Amino acid sequence: MVGRLVLPGEFIGTEEEFIAGQGTFEENGRVYSSNIGNVEVGADYKVKVRGKREEIVVQSGDEIIGVVTEINEPLVVVAGEYLIRAGKVYQIKARALVHASRITGQYLDQCSKVVKARDVVRGKVVSTRGKIDLTMEPPDEGVIYAYCSRCRKPLQRINSGLYCTYCQKNEIRKVSKKYGELSEGVKKNED
Repeated sequence: MVGRLVLPGEFIGTEEEFIAGQGTFEENGRVYSSNIGNVEVGADYKVKVRGKREEIVVQSGDEIIGVVTEINEPLVVVAGEYLIRAGKVYQIKARALVHASRITGQYLDQCSKVVKARDVVRGKVVSTRGKIDLTMEPPDEGVIYAYCSRCRKPLQRINSGLYCTYCQKNEIRKVSKKYGELSEGVKKNED
């Protein structure tokens, strides 16, 4: 558990095991991550989720993990929080855009049909000229964590779709093959 890389909303433990600290929140006796980072547990059983900040320049081919902050058709605005390069994860602060034509690889009249605000997405950088442009077309790219649009509880992946176990609602998203995880072999940069 300690040192494990977690996503926002990911279950860490129960209130009996840990005290919610920085980067976490408690709900119904369960402690969850409120951001992306590594789990740390203090001697007082206070659990924290922290990431390491570094100055890094975003380049084409990098992958960005971030939260959808708004949808201005035909663009999705992503607050980039993590950058993945050569199997290492770096914490960043970057604003990136995904055009509707780069979400599914097919004609899409509304981005909001397959991506919602507050979704955690993973996208590959295709351009950095003036702004950061992402694509979510490849199977590994897309939504990696989402909440129900009705009750705001985390959605579970069932086959190729998403399902809310609380209100029994199916949701449509451009789901990444890596839904609910960062990737195999990706580890936090310790340099």
